[in-house]
Amino acid sequence: MAKIIEEEEVQRLIRRDEAIGIIENVYRAAAEGGAAVSHPSAMHLRGGEGSGTVFKVKGAVLDALGVAGFRIIADVAPETGRSSAYIYLVDAISGVFLGLVSELWLHRVRTAITGLVSCRALLSSSPKGLVLVGTGRIAEEFVRCAPLVFPDLPITVVSREAERAYSAVARWQRLTTSRLAAASNIRAAVAQAPVVVTLSDATERLFAATDLQPGALVCAMGGQHEFDRDVLDAAAAFVVDEIDFVCTAGNAAHWIKSGQATRETIESEVYATVGEILLRRKSVPSNGITLAIVQGMAICDLALAKATLDRAGG
Repeated sequence: MAKIIEEEEVQRLIRRDEAIGIIENVYRAAAEGGAAVSHPSAMHLRGGEGSGTVFKVKGAVLDALGVAGFRIIADVAPETGRSSAYIYLVDAISGVFLGLVSELWLHRVRTAITGLVSCRALLSSSPKGLVLVGTGRIAEEFVRCAPLVFPDLPITVVSREAERAYSAVARWQRLTTSRLAAASNIRAAVAQAPVVVTLSDATERLFAATDLQPGALVCAMGGQHEFDRDVLDAAAAFVVDEIDFVCTAGNAAHWIKSGQATRETIESEVYATVGEILLRRKSVPSNGITLAIVQGMAICDLALAKATLDRAGG
């Protein structure tokens, strides 16, 4: 019998540490052709006129698990109600409905861990420090999960408003064994960082390619505009999780909309996917900037939801 698994139960059934292996396996499966995302990668629909509500659907199939599904999101204006997100799971062959899994917390975990997994895959050794641009709920989850991938990693938190960075560090330090600090200037912090992770809702350029260290890794996961095409032009290697959604949301989508680059140009610059790096089919150059844009693959959400459903006896 199909199940509906709500937020509280999801958080009891899935551990952050086991999500790391699940996501790495999904990336490998995608690179080997054993998984696929929907085309288009996301579909958007406005809600009631003037409400501010927006609906989004992303689909995926995982052959190894024999499951397909759709991530169904309702982003609701805070004054109207509460946003929701569920994974709709079906048997990939018979189409039989398996269950609905709430995905608000699970999505934050997925996003944080995909960034951490990507960073580990692209680095030759554990970094000496990391700058995290962002102070939202996903950034908080990144800080929680970071010690599972990089023990004892010092993390400097920055924001467009310095007080938000200092406030976030004060709240988050008890949630993690990572050493946290805050900085008041994004560009100055980035200039000192071997790894820069962006998880902001910015709609403006926060730093330039000239601000980055020569061998820096930039892992961009923000949903809008954090930096311009000069970072891509300066990169020795450009890595993505899945190119279609990379061109649909986030920094690369901004470059296309603003006329800085065409989709064809961005696609032609891709050196590898995260999955190809994990399979060791390709390795990033030892010198030069590495740019990774990780916008989120629905197959990662699907795999975590399937694990949750299995734990619940679905």
